[in-house]
Amino acid sequence: MSEYSRSSATFKNYAISLGIIVGIVLILAWVVSTRSGEHIPAVDYGPDADVLRESADYPVTVPSPELVEEGWTPTSSTVNVTGPVEWSVGFATPQDSHAMFTQSDADPDRVVAERTRDAEEVGTVAVAGREWEHHDSAEWGALVLREEGVTLVVSGPTELDELARLASALETDSEGDAGPVTEDDGTD
Repeated sequence: MSEYSRSSATFKNYAISLGIIVGIVLILAWVVSTRSGEHIPAVDYGPDADVLRESADYPVTVPSPELVEEGWTPTSSTVNVTGPVEWSVGFATPQDSHAMFTQSDADPDRVVAERTRDAEEVGTVAVAGREWEHHDSAEWGALVLREEGVTLVVSGPTELDELARLASALETDSEGDAGPVTEDDGTD
């Protein structure tokens, strides 16, 4: 007579099955944890800025490279030189939101209406020594600067402090500067 016990055979099979499932779950957890880092593809907006410098009848304003060092990722750049000259650069912000900088020589009221997405003007904000119009709604904010021949708009579904940071990092070329903004890469 054999010593076979159905209860011990059932427990043994249960333990083996549970061990296999736990092993699979651990492998899946490891794979997910090693691939969970978010990668936002960045774009180089320099070539579009150069095209704008050649086409615009006004001093061009560009975002400072220091934004990238602070965790801002340029995600899009679009320039239109047919008709009114317009350039937009989109950013993923350090606080996991989005903001866009636009400059255009089109009708200022049209530019503001398109880029503020019906956000109401709620006052002004001083940024880097200039007074920007502050537009705000439940889902969208914008800072608008109307200058001679060009309208600058910083907008997005982010907090006012991030919009102000982007606005403060804008650098306007001097009147006679038609060359690109270059960075010293340390090579001679």
